[in-house]
Amino acid sequence: MILLAAAAAMLVAAPARPSRRLPPEQDPKLGGAAKAFAKATVSFAAPEDRAVLKRDQIEVQLKIAHYALAGGAHAHVIFDNEPALEVDDVEDPIVLKDVPPGPHVLRAVLCRPWHEVVKAKGAFAMVRFWAGPRFTGRAGELAERADWPDPKKPLLTYLLPIGQRSKGAKGFESDATDAVGSDDSASASPAGKKAEVPVLDFYVWNTQLGKRASKVRVVLDKAELPLITSWEPKKLARLKPGEHRITIDLMDSKGQKAANALNRTDRTFVVK
Repeated sequence: MILLAAAAAMLVAAPARPSRRLPPEQDPKLGGAAKAFAKATVSFAAPEDRAVLKRDQIEVQLKIAHYALAGGAHAHVIFDNEPALEVDDVEDPIVLKDVPPGPHVLRAVLCRPWHEVVKAKGAFAMVRFWAGPRFTGRAGELAERADWPDPKKPLLTYLLPIGQRSKGAKGFESDATDAVGSDDSASASPAGKKAEVPVLDFYVWNTQLGKRASKVRVVLDKAELPLITSWEPKKLARLKPGEHRITIDLMDSKGQKAANALNRTDRTFVVK
């Protein structure tokens, strides 16, 4: 009995093997709304909101805190409402060249290595600017109202599937950016494996989703899907290879379209 007790004591006292824990940004067990990301923030160091800038070259700089861009974790940057581009190094400025004249919008969203949106209050940033001289008088006000989202109102920012860029759309020029699937959003799979299932994901600002709250309306290939009432990635299953079209709208608690610029997104993406 004494020997057995001693053996048991030795087992209890034996040190546990150290386990390697993944950083929160890279841990697939954590969802995008995990408490580990509560303090994560992204903001624009440049340009300033409502700035009037020269069209030929506009420098864009992000500032990120409490979220490590390592192991594939990154930010998505959206120019106007074009497909998002990936940024994995905030030290390398993003450059917009030959920007069309008029009012424009930049949005940034923190993302996981597999592109899932981080659903924390500080994981979203927006800045509005003019490329070239601001239109004078009433014309400038009307252009801003049409193209600039009101940051005090509910706003829906589409991220996934990335999809195809608009014809003739201007792009970023920077080593820090990568057009993630800019010509398709479901990556080609290795030979002998099934294609990846596209995922719908987005960022919701200034509102909450719920049965008695705001909702996201989705139309996929002309078929309306059930209203989305929870903020989480949604798999778009059973899609055949080829081109698909998706439209999302933010609806208010009364089932009406939430009034704000860019709350509707139409996107074409390809499943291989």
